[in-house]
Amino acid sequence: MATAQSIKAPKKAPKKTRDPLFTDEKYTGGEPVWDTERALKMSQEEFDHFLRKSFFYYNYFYTQKDLKKYVVNWMKDQYSKAEVSKFIRSSDRSVPMTVCSLVKSHMQGMPLREKELKYIKGKIQVVLESEIEDEPVIEQKIVAPVAVKTIQDRLNEKTSEHLAYFEGLYDDVVQGETVDPRAYEYFVSNTVPQSQLGKFENYIDSQRMYLTAAMDKMDEQYVEAYKHYRAADYKRHLAFFDALQTAVDQYRQVKKATKKARVKRAPNKEKVVSKLKFLKEEKILKLVSINPVDIIGAQELWCYNTKTRKLYKYIADSLTGPLGIKGTSITNFDTTKSVGKTLRKPEEKLKEFARASKVQLRKFLDEIKATETTGNGRMNSDIVLLKVQ
Repeated sequence: MATAQSIKAPKKAPKKTRDPLFTDEKYTGGEPVWDTERALKMSQEEFDHFLRKSFFYYNYFYTQKDLKKYVVNWMKDQYSKAEVSKFIRSSDRSVPMTVCSLVKSHMQGMPLREKELKYIKGKIQVVLESEIEDEPVIEQKIVAPVAVKTIQDRLNEKTSEHLAYFEGLYDDVVQGETVDPRAYEYFVSNTVPQSQLGKFENYIDSQRMYLTAAMDKMDEQYVEAYKHYRAADYKRHLAFFDALQTAVDQYRQVKKATKKARVKRAPNKEKVVSKLKFLKEEKILKLVSINPVDIIGAQELWCYNTKTRKLYKYIADSLTGPLGIKGTSITNFDTTKSVGKTLRKPEEKLKEFARASKVQLRKFLDEIKATETTGNGRMNSDIVLLKVQ
């Protein structure tokens, strides 16, 4: 009698887990895969169109640190071991994201043309020629820090999304449609920062350059790529970028107009008067100078030159404002009213000056019988600062 054999249930295949980041592929599409043979026959415009899609994908899902290993693998067949080793030790951000994206696209079937190959090798050479410190590698357990995006990183990501939107509209133009980008409304509704407008202009300038080079037959490569374009096609493409540039200019002007004016901070008074020369004390006549800080903002200044025996009165100019100080000079005084007179008996007149009231000072100089001298505002170590009003 045959014995019954136990039948084991088949093992279930382990469930594949997927990085949550790549769930966005349902919106962006999967990683672009190139048909190498077809790509070799593509026109310049069609090739650049597919290349932009690859750039968008890798910029969205990866960083230079993620893709650097692919550049290293590509270099192993192109460079010496010492050069590859030096590249590995370099900073992850030392090589541009464009280089990483080109190498990754090449692994997905994109042929490297002379222009792309020259660009990759040029950027790698910059890294190899930079100084990289050779330090002994110390093995230690390091807890990976949580990646924190800077404000600049977030701005760049958001700007890439905005650029992708307009690139999508331009794809419709390439397909033969006439498209109004309505860029100004887009900038306003998405509150695009003024600091990022330059990246839109870089995109516009690069596309215009391709079209102009082909239209004016400045480059054989572009002439061949756009040979199927008629005058109407060039006009439609350029009209798209003209409208986009006009929107950028308008939006920038609005941003400048609505930007709050920066309030200039008032200078430190002690610093303003630091270079002013004056006599702090005259012991014979028993005169003591006031604090020069009090001159700033005053309407009137009285000072006495102990060497020339001249008493000066400086009156603020009604147009330029109250008195000020610049270097070693008084500023903002009325040159027609600011005058001085020589004192014959300084000791008596200065005592009289000290006792004079505000009303009496109005005619104090007028009552002195001497020739008037126009004040030049320059101070020196012989001048005592008597009074301000």
